[in-house]
Amino acid sequence: MKYAIFLMALSSCLGCATVTTAHNFQDVNIEGNESPIETVMIENTGWTMFKVLPIGSGNPEKPGRISCCIFRDTTTLQNNLDMLEREMKRVGATRIKNLSSKTAYESLFLLLFTRTACRTSAVLLK
Repeated sequence: MKYAIFLMALSSCLGCATVTTAHNFQDVNIEGNESPIETVMIENTGWTMFKVLPIGSGNPEKPGRISCCIFRDTTTLQNNLDMLEREMKRVGATRIKNLSSKTAYESLFLLLFTRTACRTSAVLLK
């Protein structure tokens, strides 16, 4: 039991991939005949040692779950766009508006460990 709790705690500290959505578009008008379905925010985080050796990162195949990729760096723009495409298919969106991405780096202990966070946001349209 203690081993399982330790593994769950360790995996949540290594990295995380999440897809967060908002659906409330009351009285919001978009140019043309486009109707917004949802706003989506995707984030994937991970840790590296010396900025080159991956320790762990979020699992883009299972966002929002306790799942990480150990010794792999999955904090890339392409993985975020893949998660965005899966969300578009899930809600039946055909277009994207206001697509924005940013990657941030935070170093600890004089570059020994680096946390990378790749964030992507967009409005999905019908």
